[in-house]
Amino acid sequence: MKVQCQQTSTLPDNGHARRIQRSGGRTRRAVIRSMKIRVFVIEDHPLMRRSLVEAIEREADFTVCGQAEDAEEAFATVMSVRPDIVLTDIQLKSSSGLDFIKAIRAHAPELPVVATTMFDVQRTERLARAAGASAFVAKQDGPGKLIEVVRDSLKKDKARRERGNTKGA
Repeated sequence: MKVQCQQTSTLPDNGHARRIQRSGGRTRRAVIRSMKIRVFVIEDHPLMRRSLVEAIEREADFTVCGQAEDAEEAFATVMSVRPDIVLTDIQLKSSSGLDFIKAIRAHAPELPVVATTMFDVQRTERLARAAGASAFVAKQDGPGKLIEVVRDSLKKDKARRERGNTKGA
């Protein structure tokens, strides 16, 4: 019996799924527990970046698929790696997280981007959202809140995509 597999892009809320086409036209879905939400981290301070990566990697359903310390490096890598979500600092040494958000919105508008900072939080959140950030979290809020915001952003993105898919049906 010939089996063909085609991967779908469902989120791990219900588990990642793979469609399995069997001869005879029947299709079934199999849950694959090994697939994780792929997070890309942009942070210029090595110690903070390591802390963010460790917080993300502690989650059983998350994995860090890439890291960058500036917006230019991040943009090229994100476009090739295609993560499920991006976490970016706003104040980077050689570039701006706001510039990254604007650029990624122009090329991958569907990609959720969570912005973060530890400086002038209220003003920065307004700027990040105006640039197109899906969500915002202050670094002072800690790793628990960071993970909560990332999960919430993914859920909102999934709901938005599902609404978009039902409009054309």
